Amino acid sequence: MVNERIMELRHHQCPRYESWVEYDAQGIFLERVCDKCVKSKLAKYRPEILSGYNQSDVDEPIEPDF
Repeated sequence: MVNERIMELRHHQCPRYESWVEYDAQGIFLERVCDKCVKSKLAKYRPEILSGYNQSDVDEPIEPDF
């Protein structure tokens, strides 16, 4: 039941008059959210995306081409 509610809120269409746009720490658009769904929608992002990051935080090893 709880997981169904979380999934429902992740796809929630916020009323424009009750919502705002959330951006990551670099100013890149993430989601349109409202008080009802903000926690659910932002939960899918890693904390450093929301609070600030630099290239060393997001570097991932690149697999060699075959």
